Amino acid sequence: MYGPVNSTLVPFDHTYILYSPDHVLSLPLAASSLLPILILVFLFSWHIVTREIEPCLFAAGHVCNDVISGIFKNVVKYPRPQNGQIFKQDGGLVWGMPSSHSQFMSFWATYVLLMYVQNWPYYKLNKCQKVMSTAGVISCVSVVVGSRIIFEYHNWNQIIVGLVFGSMLASAYYVFISLLREYGVLDRVLQLEIFRWWGMKDGFGRGMFKTLAEERAEWEKETYAYTETSIGKP
Repeated sequence: MYGPVNSTLVPFDHTYILYSPDHVLSLPLAASSLLPILILVFLFSWHIVTREIEPCLFAAGHVCNDVISGIFKNVVKYPRPQNGQIFKQDGGLVWGMPSSHSQFMSFWATYVLLMYVQNWPYYKLNKCQKVMSTAGVISCVSVVVGSRIIFEYHNWNQIIVGLVFGSMLASAYYVFISLLREYGVLDRVLQLEIFRWWGMKDGFGRGMFKTLAEERAEWEKETYAYTETSIGKP
């Protein structure tokens, strides 16, 4: 019904994850493999709520990063570990150099940390908050990388290449986006009618957004003014 009778059917098993119920850390490590999907869902939600262009740029970078990873895999053709859960002789998951998960997380971490460094003055974070934010990002990467090694999805060579490749691409992409902002390209794009209709803006990259403390103070001020007005009515 879906093609010639003799055609080979390939399962869509990119989210097919196995874990051992006998080990306490097995399920959390397996679930960490879904972190890239959760990150993309977060970027989509961030854009829908704020109409900021930054999550769209971030997601576009991830797409380019993933495409480059796929091309690199099919050029190098370095197989996955034979003892791994997803070792295959054919299909879309045969090659494992570089590790796409490691490259994704490295791209994400590098881009996020570069954004943090640029916008820390506007966040008004203290030293402890900066250290905790950085440690949180690195911990997410470490958990995903650990799962790829423990479940033998990849070997260390594939992991390291993925991490280095992702970081390099993120750095280059961040510089590219910064140049688009510096020369006003994004501003001109956002003047297009479709983006004006959608209400898109570029406040995040310039520190024009409000911090949580500022939003709280503004809410308290508006609430106090509303309460005073309501009480004053006869």
